[in-house]
Amino acid sequence: MDSRELTMAILAKLKDVNDHTGEFIAGLLSDDLSAAEQIAFAHRLVDVAELIRQRTTTPPIVVEGVVVDGSDARQTQRPGEG
Repeated sequence: MDSRELTMAILAKLKDVNDHTGEFIAGLLSDDLSAAEQIAFAHRLVDVAELIRQRTTTPPIVVEGVVVDGSDARQTQRPGEG
């Protein structure tokens, strides 16, 4: 999965968490969440955390090439070079 795909997956998981957060908070406040409901919400949080961790540890793609400064096509030499 590339960086963009990970970003989109994180956003989708965050939306899922957001969609269920109100229900979870209401259940916490009324103290009527079952253990299974609490675990299910915890799994949603873990899923988001895992994707974020994966995104931060995915090695960047290195493209070999030359950087050209388009503002001045002339190359300058430092004193003592060349």
